[in-house]
Amino acid sequence: MVIGVLATLLLSSTSIKEEPIQGKASSFVDCVKLLGEPIVLLSFLGIMCHVGIDVGTNTTAPKILMDRLGMTLAEAGYATSLYFIFRTAGCLTGSFFLRVMNNKLFFLISITMMALSMCGLYFGTSKAVLYAAIALVGYGNSNVFSMVFARALQSVPEKQNEVSGLMIMGLFGGTVFPLLMGFASDAVGQVGAVLVMAAGVVYLFAYAPRMK
Repeated sequence: MVIGVLATLLLSSTSIKEEPIQGKASSFVDCVKLLGEPIVLLSFLGIMCHVGIDVGTNTTAPKILMDRLGMTLAEAGYATSLYFIFRTAGCLTGSFFLRVMNNKLFFLISITMMALSMCGLYFGTSKAVLYAAIALVGYGNSNVFSMVFARALQSVPEKQNEVSGLMIMGLFGGTVFPLLMGFASDAVGQVGAVLVMAAGVVYLFAYAPRMK
């Protein structure tokens, strides 16, 4: 709360130069029409995959630890903390890497880490492998949103507000993926949920050539 209040006070005292609004405000339909731009649509789907993997890891990782290692719910809950520790570390270090490294290369490194994580979650039977997999997806997924979001804004610079709104709408991937993962896990166990997340990683690999 203290940090939130401090941030509010600092922002309120910060001078921000706003660009004048050109023409009339865009309607919801105008925003949705932007999905007709291939890169905007692909970026929208990329955001869905990112958020779906994020939410999916938090719901599936503890279940995998309980199934394969016989952990209690309290013990398996550490998986969520581990995920967010590495996700936070990824956000902090990502701001540096994005300044000194080619965006496409960093994106490929990030999703490669996620792919290795999916392999670990699918095949892993030891605590070390499973924890490493959770750490990898936490770090790898930490900067995907910002890179995809920026790529979408670059594609239609004159419609940045509209594109921003569409990308935020992509957060509903966090409801679609767990639903599909639930069906898959009911059918074949927790490996089914991992396969659904892996499909999201495969999509991000397909999206990578679009990254600048």
